[in-house]
Amino acid sequence: MFTFSPNLDFDDSIFCQPRKKNRNKNPNDVQERFNDFVDKAFALKGSENINKFSLKLSRTYKEKLYNIDRWICNALEQGISEFHLDIKPTWYGWHDLPSEVFTSTTLVKLSLGTTLRCQGLPSDTSLPALKILFLDSILFEEDQSFDVFLAACPALEDLTIHYKVYQGNSYVVSSPGSIYLRAISRIISLDTPNVVNFYYSDYILESPQCRWDSRTKATFDLYFCNDDKHYVQNGAEVTDLITGIRNVKTLHLTSSTVEVILVCLPVFNNLVDLVFLSKKEGWKLLLPRLLQHSPNLKTLVLSYQGYASELKHIRHFLLKMECLEVVQIYV
Repeated sequence: MFTFSPNLDFDDSIFCQPRKKNRNKNPNDVQERFNDFVDKAFALKGSENINKFSLKLSRTYKEKLYNIDRWICNALEQGISEFHLDIKPTWYGWHDLPSEVFTSTTLVKLSLGTTLRCQGLPSDTSLPALKILFLDSILFEEDQSFDVFLAACPALEDLTIHYKVYQGNSYVVSSPGSIYLRAISRIISLDTPNVVNFYYSDYILESPQCRWDSRTKATFDLYFCNDDKHYVQNGAEVTDLITGIRNVKTLHLTSSTVEVILVCLPVFNNLVDLVFLSKKEGWKLLLPRLLQHSPNLKTLVLSYQGYASELKHIRHFLLKMECLEVVQIYV
């Protein structure tokens, strides 16, 4: 039945982390079984098209990584439209991606992580069909490689950038078209005036430069890092971020985010819809100040923590905010 599926999904943890009764087996033998299984699966598929290829290697995978490139190129030759790669080797190091990944004419969805390196892009880099891109801790060694990569994806609609550890590189995300963008990273610059939906999570050391128009729906989950609250108390380190979001119509904010932007809180004249999510009693100080700077707000969505003071605040919002039409409360 496996050979009839248009998808190939491989996870070596099934082989390399066997149940208790098999734990005494030689790890090298187990990994060899996994390699043989993948090779046989490709052989059985023959020249049939493959829609999706997913390869996940756990930290126990110690085989030479040339097998990975061979499998990737094999799948790309079969015209896959969806490719997911997740490598977690046991040693410190980066695995270089084969150039064929950047010249596929059939890929629509691409997910790459987590210790992969792009030393340089091929001169014919082009992914004309790519719509969804997820990058998790991918290192682009040449300064312009990331820009060239995105420019080679004219159909891109959904982009996620995730870095658990700051790599020292500052990437510029630039897109003239409409795009859904999520970034869990430091530090990036954003030149995406037509972004339609943006999610950004980070510990603030230096805010990204960003440019959006009022159509953007923006979600922020920001935090001060250690003593950063005192470091940015003059607002200098978040000015670029605030300048970029002050014209948006829809904002989703956590209480920690409001604490960050209160450092230099602007007036949100265009803000119509606000979602404020707080796991603590953040209404007393944070939310009232934010609402004072949102004169044209029409819809307010709040999380309710069960405090009596919250109900008093809601009553105050309804009486004092002339434009407010809808208040939604989530328990």
